[in-house]
Amino acid sequence: MTVNEMYDQIRSAFEKLKGSEELMNEKVIIRADELPERQLMPEDYVPFKGKRAEYRLKAEFLGSAGEAYTEAPENFDGTLREALALKPTDRGMDARFLAALNAAMSHMGYCCGAWEDSLKAHEAYAEELYRYVTENYGKSRIVLVGYDGYIVKKFSESGMDFWTLDRDPDNISQKRFDQLVVNSARLNRESCFKWAKLMLVTSSALCNGTISQFIDKGPEILLYGITGAGASKFIDIPYFEVKR
Repeated sequence: MTVNEMYDQIRSAFEKLKGSEELMNEKVIIRADELPERQLMPEDYVPFKGKRAEYRLKAEFLGSAGEAYTEAPENFDGTLREALALKPTDRGMDARFLAALNAAMSHMGYCCGAWEDSLKAHEAYAEELYRYVTENYGKSRIVLVGYDGYIVKKFSESGMDFWTLDRDPDNISQKRFDQLVVNSARLNRESCFKWAKLMLVTSSALCNGTISQFIDKGPEILLYGITGAGASKFIDIPYFEVKR
């Protein structure tokens, strides 16, 4: 399934939800953080020049919040209908579409659209994800797609047999909490398809357009991260959801 097909499926399914039409002309305000997402790094971390930063978008809708993370942050003021009409580009789904969807779905009670941004909350999420993965998939042949320092630290220190893929030049081929981060786009993706039991894929892959690279390749897929909280209800990809 392409990103455009996924977008059409998500939007169409949302519009069929009972009560969604009544919300379409309500105001959505989306603001992008001025600073990139904070990442957990080792103490000896040395930054490189080619960093591919992600920024948080936060949508406000009828008192509910929705978030999405993207490499292309943009603000938005308009109606829910207008936000949901933001079509994918060659970069992937518009993060403003996903943030607005998360806020609307949160308002309707279908998901949690935003999470607490704190060290404690990130560590708790990594703990819960680790517990879910080990209970349902075991501790071997797990591939983490998308660098998340909290998850890498938890999994590697717990003896998890896993690989990590990332697109960020700042992480590729660098040691992160005793885990080597490798290049997913050109060098190691096909090897992971042959080796992995589970591809644990960041839902930010919806925004950067890489999600289609991991569908129907053999290993099971599990999405993680707040970006896909609402969209995951309408696509046939399992999603790790934490109630907040």
